[in-house]
Amino acid sequence: MSKLSTPYNIFTSAAAIAVIVILYSCSDSGIIDNNNNNNNNNNKIDTNRNRNIELGIPRDADSSDDFIIYRQQYVLSYNKNLNVANWVSWYLNDSWIGSTARCDCFSRDSALSAGLYRVADNDYSGSGYDRGHICPSADRTSSKEDNRLTFKMTNMYPQTPDLNQGVWEKFEEFERSLCLDSNKEVYIISGGIFHTGYRIINGKIAVPDSCFKIIVGLPKGKRLADITTSASVYCVLMPNIAGVRKEDWHNYLTTVRRIEQSTGYNFLSDVPKTIQDYLETK
Repeated sequence: MSKLSTPYNIFTSAAAIAVIVILYSCSDSGIIDNNNNNNNNNNKIDTNRNRNIELGIPRDADSSDDFIIYRQQYVLSYNKNLNVANWVSWYLNDSWIGSTARCDCFSRDSALSAGLYRVADNDYSGSGYDRGHICPSADRTSSKEDNRLTFKMTNMYPQTPDLNQGVWEKFEEFERSLCLDSNKEVYIISGGIFHTGYRIINGKIAVPDSCFKIIVGLPKGKRLADITTSASVYCVLMPNIAGVRKEDWHNYLTTVRRIEQSTGYNFLSDVPKTIQDYLETK
């Protein structure tokens, strides 16, 4: 089932607990979680092994179209019906940001299992859309390998040039400034919202109507166990349209709760409930 949004209609987001089938992909440095529905609390994913999902792995009521790929650089959920990610989650501090040049090495993601379509660079040809990074290339510049893996096509959305090169990029610069200028530990989740009738390019790739990003900032050295209601939260929901290049990202501020209502996903699920409720409406 496609991850289609019902705007502002609250979904029941019972977290789908999964039996984990783990495979290792040498070529793409990914560990794969092929979710099979099994409501067994003993099989809950251990987020301690991957700081990119320290605040909780996003789940909705239907795990059949969440193909999870774990990487050191980010974690993503790939939707087999849309041929794009449902979401990408990553952790950022100043240690991830270095001097490595952008590789511009867009490539298929061989971590996807047989039967899942592996989007190619040329699938975007002639579409009028940019290959818009979800986890930005500039967030992973401490090594060539870190940067290379941000160019996997599973980490791209079709974005209008005005969104990708304009207001969205300005918000990406802001997230890095939280690390570099404000000395924060930053946890980020980003994804798309697809309304009924969304566009498909080249008969394969779904185009999000809008793109969201959730940023939670903690003081340097602090982790999930230290989180309080004083954590910084910044959320945006931006339309994937022309004409927004020069917009101020502050115009698109929203709440985690509103994004949950539009996507059906439960975010920040490992944050203690009372703190989670406060941060999601902040």
